This record gives sequence, C-alpha cells and structure tokens, in this order.
Amino acid sequence: MKSINHRILNLALAGALGAFTATTVLAAPATPNFQTTDSNGDGMISLKEFQAQGGQEQAFTEGDANRDKRLSNDEYTKAGANNDRIKAGKYVEDAWITAKVKALLLKDESVKGLDVNVETHQGTVQLSGWVNSPTQIAQAEKLARSVEGVKDVSSALQIKR
Repeated sequence: MKSINHRILNLALAGALGAFTATTVLAAPATPNFQTTDSNGDGMISLKEFQAQGGQEQAFTEGDANRDKRLSNDEYTKAGANNDRIKAGKYVEDAWITAKVKALLLKDESVKGLDVNVETHQGTVQLSGWVNSPTQIAQAEKLARSVEGVKDVSSALQIKR
C-alpha cells in the first residue's frame, strides 16, 4: 500500500509539473527580432542591447562564436535559443522545488493537511498561510530547507487564532 501511495504521489507531481511548465512556456513572449534588439542600428548586438531585451549574459557569451563581444544575426539566433534554454531550466527547477516541498509538507504528520502555500523563485521558497503552532512553522521551514536546490526559505506563515 505504501508503495502504491508513493507511485501515485510521484505521478501526480510529474503531471502537475508538466502542466505547469507547458503553460508557462507557451505563455512566454517570443524573442525580439534582430532589428528590434539592435537599438543603435550598427548591424551588431552588444551585451547591453541583448540584456535590455531580457537576455542573460551566459546566453550572450555562448552565442558569441567569434568572441568579439558582439552578436551577428546568426550568433543572435543561437544566443536567443540559449537564453530560452537557460530561462526554461531555471523555471523548471523552481517548479520542481515547489512540488517537492509541497509533497514533503503533505507527507509530514505534524503539518499534513494544513493551509500552507508554497512558491519558489530562483531557488528561494516562500511559505505562506496558516498553521496551528510555532512548532509547525519551524517544521515547515525545516522541510523546505531540506529540499535539494533550495537557496533560502522565507516564511510568512501565521498562527491561527
């Protein structure tokens, strides 16, 4: 029975993560075209221009094939793809952390079933909602910190009165 519950929980987490990720990826804005990003019209894209459109420095560097610190149209295409990959990877990691923390909270007898909301952004877990005691706040924070990839835990948990 315990094995079946574990499998069901893993399937539910995988399904939720897949749906959550697909929705966000489909809703993400498209990368601006080369001409739009080339704000000074010099036919090349600088790091500053790339970052002004939401680009990450790592993606710029990976796309700059000739290492001249400027992107041609072809290099821009590669940098844009790298940027999308980096953003998606970070988002999936945050969604995975959220799912793992929620699963641990549901499994733990001392906090199970409580109204605890979990959100993750760039590895920082935000806990909010209502618990019955300070001990439950401490346990929820401890469980969140135990998940691999968690950089910090911020708690806005409140005790029911």
